[in-house]
Amino acid sequence: MAIIAIAGFIVAVLGSLTLPGSSFLVTESGEAVVRDDFTSSASQLTLRTGVVAESGEVDVDANDVILLSGVDELAVAKLIFMVEVATDVVVDLTPPNTVDDTQADPDASGLSPSIYITVSWDEFTSNNTQWTVDFAGDTNGDYFLEKGERAEVTVWLQPYDGINVLYDLGSGTSDGYADSAAELLQQRDNFVVEVNVAGSTSLSFQRTLPLELGTSDLLD
Repeated sequence: MAIIAIAGFIVAVLGSLTLPGSSFLVTESGEAVVRDDFTSSASQLTLRTGVVAESGEVDVDANDVILLSGVDELAVAKLIFMVEVATDVVVDLTPPNTVDDTQADPDASGLSPSIYITVSWDEFTSNNTQWTVDFAGDTNGDYFLEKGERAEVTVWLQPYDGINVLYDLGSGTSDGYADSAAELLQQRDNFVVEVNVAGSTSLSFQRTLPLELGTSDLLD
């Protein structure tokens, strides 16, 4: 009995050294989700496909009318990419935003994300990027990305005005959007996206935009 007790004590000590400050929750499927300080989950996200740069007309002068021969600009408004996990570690992809395709998008989700996404290029950097997620294929209806599932993440570089069918500039550094024509992501620009899980960069990729922007450019 003494030997068993000592062995149990050693296992408990080793477990506490391996997972300091970690917290867990259980999904509907019964799998444990590691959150907060468990940084090994940061290496589990993988990019499944190429990155799509979706362009839109940006209302630079804020008059609700697009005139590309004037001050308004064509720029990348959204970056879209698919992610999955390669192991049994489950990643919480609860988003800060949702989309309802009415009036303005994206909308605040009212949820508590555990992930943040950073985007940067020469003229702009944001650690408060607005993003949404849509699960593809087999999914159990929650925001936990599990092995065998795929999630399409959309990073919104500009807010969409559905009434006037255009994109707007941001209104300050805190909203995560580009606020001026000079900051817009446009042709030939080189950008970096970092998805941060539990305080560590789990997925980072860099792409360069083509010489001319299309409606939707696939960047391998």
